[in-house]
Formats: sequence, structure tokens, C-alpha cells
Amino acid sequence: MLPSTWRRLFQHPSTRYLAVLVGLSVALWLPRLRGPLDLRYDAGVYYVLGTSLAEGRGYRLLSEPGAIQAVQYPPLLPALVAVHQRLAGTSDPAIVGHWLRITYAILFLTYVIAVYFLAGRFLPPGFAFLTALITLLHVQSSWMSDLLFAEIPFALLTVLFLLTSRSARSGMAGVLATAGYLLRSVGIAALVAWVAESFLRRNSRQLISRAAVSLVPVLGWQLYIGHVQASPEYAHPTYAYQRAPYQYYNVSYLENIRYVDPFVPELGTVSTGAMAARMAGALVRMPASLGESVSSRAEWSESQIERLNAEVLSTPIPVWIVQVPLVLLGVLSLIGLVLLTQKGELLIPLYVLGSIALVGLTPWPGQFERYLAPLTPILALALLVTLLAFRQWLSAQSTRARGLGMGIMVTLLVGVLGQEAFAIYKVYTKQHRDVEYLDARGVQHTQRLFFYTQAWRTHDAALDWLRRMAGPEDVIATSTPHWAYLKTGSRAVLPPFEADVRAARRLLEEVPVTYLVVDSLEFLDVSRRYAAPVARAYPREWNLIYSSEDSTSRIYRRADAPAVALNAEPSSGVK
Repeated sequence: MLPSTWRRLFQHPSTRYLAVLVGLSVALWLPRLRGPLDLRYDAGVYYVLGTSLAEGRGYRLLSEPGAIQAVQYPPLLPALVAVHQRLAGTSDPAIVGHWLRITYAILFLTYVIAVYFLAGRFLPPGFAFLTALITLLHVQSSWMSDLLFAEIPFALLTVLFLLTSRSARSGMAGVLATAGYLLRSVGIAALVAWVAESFLRRNSRQLISRAAVSLVPVLGWQLYIGHVQASPEYAHPTYAYQRAPYQYYNVSYLENIRYVDPFVPELGTVSTGAMAARMAGALVRMPASLGESVSSRAEWSESQIERLNAEVLSTPIPVWIVQVPLVLLGVLSLIGLVLLTQKGELLIPLYVLGSIALVGLTPWPGQFERYLAPLTPILALALLVTLLAFRQWLSAQSTRARGLGMGIMVTLLVGVLGQEAFAIYKVYTKQHRDVEYLDARGVQHTQRLFFYTQAWRTHDAALDWLRRMAGPEDVIATSTPHWAYLKTGSRAVLPPFEADVRAARRLLEEVPVTYLVVDSLEFLDVSRRYAAPVARAYPREWNLIYSSEDSTSRIYRRADAPAVALNAEPSSGVK
């Protein structure tokens, strides 16, 4: 009896599809289970905040002088880090980071399975499988799950929220949406969509209960931010520019996005008209961005065309042609949202539109790919809804039209999956590299990270050297303050974003900064634009004590800084 039951189970299409999805998920994770989760970029902030919670010190940025209270990131992901640290009995990133990597592997697998079941509510098993496969193979799914970012946990909670919103346990949807908001501020889109759905369905009782549930996390977090901003600590920071609006880790999103460009604050703040223009520009770019969310980054396809033009073709292909299929995919996804609305599904379209509106408010178009990553399964679902409707429409057409239409649909799907597979193959083979790192005892280990460029390698070498030089009371100015804090143990700050070199000099003195780190990192050039000019303008005040062989990473020490017992020879790092 049991064997026949198992035989029927494995003969079911859903079981076979799930087995393939699980197998592919495991295959994508096996090469990257070694070492800690990637703690670069914003991941370092989450880890530092988690350490503060684990140590019972409140919600504080321990990397900052004065260990100031944090107001930007909601606390759920740091709380997850704190749980791992308490269970591990240590805050050593080499140990805790490894357990976080395993946790993220489990979250990734659960996410892919949840996407399949969500898609199965609207699509036949084969189309639901394709929805999950598009999500699984997207480079952002692997990249975001390799970082201690909130995107993958948030995407999982969102999918589960949409799954449970119409189930018998619909109350769980409120819990999941609340947890999503406490992971990422953009989670407010799910809460607003949840309430708006009740309003549009004219269900007054449900509207009141959903609004009450939604207000709890939103008001709670905003009251906390207001309490911190009204405190004497906030009004009188440890150093002059600690709470400047361009200090994007130390202030709220609302303060930071008021700039024309938060990384170039001298451009000023946006007016109401400029904010409207920003939104309009984002909406113009959005179809192509949505297309990237269900395929791959435009610049990768553009680089392929440029190579073909240079090496193979006598008549070059215009690079702009890459935008055509991306816009088409984005439009088809939007059509799918309309079709879902016509079928009575309001929550998914409302959530997507709310998320797009919030993303459009931000002044970082280069970050759209990351911000839209949690929408990949929803947009893939909408795309497949459109293609399913197209297939059903073809069934009433002539044989020739059906053949042509099916050919177009198959070509589109093969193109999407083929481009995704090619992109993820290139990333795993060309952009997934061995990286050496030190644990808390100074013992060297090896891990594998995505997009660990030569610039990162030289920057990390500089910080490893500085670890032997800096004392516990020293302060480092760098474009990667939280990463520097985790690697060196010394307090670290962003340099002042001041175009006036005299103002920047004065602000650095007020911290006071001991070490000035200049890097060549691609994602942010603030150390080159705002820190390096100070060292050049005042060479007697800033001594060059370290330079990489190519001079792309340099460390300057304040000439009048108090003497410390050095653990490394200064000349060992100087070119």
C-alpha cells in the first residue's frame, strides 16, 4: 500500500516540479555554503545593530562614536542576527556569519517553494513551475541571498502574506505583513494594499480590523523614530555632521531622499516640482526595470552586443535594442496585473503598484534592480498570467495563427530563461571568487563571494593592515564604516560630504578622525571626492602610511594624533 501511495505521489506533476526546484536550489547553494554570509554594504549595518541587541545595549550603531541610536532600518533583521549571536555565544562574524549563511540557504529554498504554491493559485502546474523557475534563476535571487540584506526574507514573507490572505487563516496575513514592514520600510506597501483591498470590496468590518492591525507596526516604528529625533542625543551628536541628512546610515529615509542626489549633497534638495519630475522619470524607466526583474540586467546584454559588434559583425547592432524586449516583458507583466484584477484579485496588483510608487520616490535609479528584487516572483506570475491568457486566446484561432502564436510564446519564454541561465552561469563562473578573511583570533579562512572585485580586494587588504595599526580609541573615516568596524574593531564614520575642502577639514578634526581611508570601490566614490582632497590639500596634517601597489587604496594618519603602540611597521604597507 505504501509503495503505491509513494508511486502516485511522485507521478503527480506538482511533486516532479517541486523536486526540480529543490534540486536546482540546492545546486545553486552547494558552491557557496562555506564561510560567513557576505557582510559588505548595508549588511554590515544589520550585523552591527544585531550585536547591539544581543549585548542588551539597545538599537544602536556600535560602529559610530557615541554608539548612536539607529533610525533608518526597521529592527527585525538585526533581531534575527541577535538570535544567532546569542545561540552561538559570540559576536564573531566568522562564526555567526556562517550560521546566518545556512539560515539564508533555508530561507531561499522556502522562498522558491512558496513562489510555486502562490503561482499555483492562478496558474496550472507547468506555468506555476515556470514562475518559480524564473525567480530561482534570476541573478538577484542568488546575489541578495548571499548578503545579509532584508530582500530575500522580505520577499519570502510577502509571498507567504499573499498566500495566506484568502485562506482560512487570513489573520496570519496580518502577522506576515507586519513582519515584512519590520524588515523593510517598503513593506508598508503590503499593509496599505491589504487595507485598500477591504475598502475596494466595501467590507467595512474587515477594513477596520486590517487598518487597526496595520497601524500598530507603522505607528510603533514612527513613534520610536520621533522619540530618538526629539532626544538630546540626537540634537547634540558626538561630532558635528553625525546626523547630517547626507549621513544616510544615521538618519531616516525621509531626510535622505530630499536631496537631488544624497551622494552629492551640494546639489541641494528637491522641490515639489522636482520630486514630481523624479517620479515621472522613474515611471518612464519602470517598464524596462520591471523587464529586468523577470530576466537579467540590461547592461549584461548590452556588453554581449558590444562584443559581437567589435569581434564578429560587420554591421553593428544598435545597443539600444536591448531595451525593446525588456520593455515588452515589463508591459506584459503589467497586463498580467490587469488580468488578475479582472479576475477579482486585487491584493497583488495593489501591492505591486504601491511598491513601484515607493521605489519611484527614491533618488537612486541604480538601486532599482535591488529594490524591485522582491517583486520578481509577483511580476513573473503576472507575466505567465498574460501568456496563459494569450495561449487560451490562440485556441480559438486558425491552425496557422495558433502555430505562430505558440512559436512567439515559446521563443519569449526560452529567451527569458536562456538569458537568466546564461547570466547566472557567467556570475557563478566569473564573479564568484575565493576571498580570504580573518576571524576574531586573527586566523585566516577562505570563503566565496559574489562581485568581489579587485577594488574590494585592495580595500580589504588595506583594512586588514589597518587592523594591526589602529587602537580602540582611534576613529577611521571610510566609505565602508560598518565593514571597517567589523574588520578592525575601531570606530568608523563616513567622511563629511563637503565639496569645500576647508569645511571638510574642520569637520574631520571635530570627530576627530585618526585614519583617512581612500578606496577605488565602484559602488560609491565618496572617499575619492570628499576625503582624498583633504589629504592632498593639507599634506602636513595627513601622513600617507599605506598604499596598495597600484595606489588605488591609501591610508592617511593624522599627523597630530596621539601616539599609539603599533603592531605593524608603517613602511610595510607603503608603496
